[in-house]
Amino acid sequence: MTDTSGCVNMPATVLVAYTTRSGSTGEVAEAIGASIREVGFVTDVMPMQQVVSLAGRLVILGAPLYCGRFPKEFHQFVRVHREALEKLLPWCFVLGPTRKEPADFEGARKQATKQFARYPWLVPADVHVFGGRWNTKSLPFPFSMVRHLPGNPMGRIPASDVRDWSEIQEWAIGVARQIKPAA
Repeated sequence: MTDTSGCVNMPATVLVAYTTRSGSTGEVAEAIGASIREVGFVTDVMPMQQVVSLAGRLVILGAPLYCGRFPKEFHQFVRVHREALEKLLPWCFVLGPTRKEPADFEGARKQATKQFARYPWLVPADVHVFGGRWNTKSLPFPFSMVRHLPGNPMGRIPASDVRDWSEIQEWAIGVARQIKPAA
């Protein structure tokens, strides 16, 4: 799907497949999809669990890091779609840091690299780490149960949202620039 100029010939659609726990990664996936649509591409945005096929699509994968790991849905997705992903160069985005500290972003990059290394056959066109959101009130079950434990250390972590929507849009438009209509 790549031509001699390094651009990718456009398939039928761009798929933004994501996994999320508290909705933050899903919101970023929707923003990426909207930015790519604005450039003129047909774009589907859906949770990884709903994706049936990657045929005829360019793929963008999104996952959050929890305790340095991608959720099980990410690992299930790449195993189920291995044959298709081996032939693609998917773009990938990761949500991780909940503070705007350079060391946090570097740590998230290292953790994401370790997670992708589990699949040497998966060769991303790009992996970008975005800031994330942390709020104990939006944690899904069973993580939400920890909120109610006496002496819960997570309760001392202040809520934060360091997602940079301009950066997210710029990255998505950069991906779209690498795609060109099939000649």
